Amino acid sequence: MELKGFLEVFILILCTLPSALAENICDKYMRELAQKQSAFVQCSTLHSVPVRLCNGCESQYSEMQGIYFIMREEKNCTQKFFDKDRINIVSTTQAILTSLWAKAYCDDCFASNNSGAFDNKTREFENCLRDHKGEECALCLPHYLDLNGFYVGLDKHNNGQVCYDMQDSMNRTREHWSKDLKCCHRQFNPLIFLIACGIAAILPALFYASTYALTKRQERNHGI
Repeated sequence: MELKGFLEVFILILCTLPSALAENICDKYMRELAQKQSAFVQCSTLHSVPVRLCNGCESQYSEMQGIYFIMREEKNCTQKFFDKDRINIVSTTQAILTSLWAKAYCDDCFASNNSGAFDNKTREFENCLRDHKGEECALCLPHYLDLNGFYVGLDKHNNGQVCYDMQDSMNRTREHWSKDLKCCHRQFNPLIFLIACGIAAILPALFYASTYALTKRQERNHGI
């Protein structure tokens, strides 16, 4: 009798064990997801100015996505943590963080090594600025044109959807080149100025001359 009771308890334990293990593993996944999400948020904030979200937080984003997909594939975890209420916090939080990555067009950073090529050109330009203080506009112009041309071509090819790391870097480079170094100021051309003044002076004379000629023609036509 005692043996029979022991077997019944043992069988009951075996039956409930998979469910308990599944629940424990789901809780473990949830804790890991929370940690990965926190790490990505922290990394994003620390790489916000200047923007290095994509290159600086790629590993944190990949790890966060990885554990999230594992949870979604686990049936017990799906039943426990997903679509259980109107807010759906787990999915909503993940969607917000994923949208940040998508909004910054981060995938473009790793397409065809665009980010690597851009960073190399940026380093060459910055090295030139550092090595030629006071002569940046003349001696570093080829590097600037090369960098800017590469970005413009990339922007056109991607219809404006360029990795935001590169967008922010290029915007800062252009601002530094034009405002700080004043390398984009236009030279005053006196010839163009004189031509413009001449045209402005001639136009009224032509107007009055044409008006006078038209008036005289009308007078002749009417026999005045």
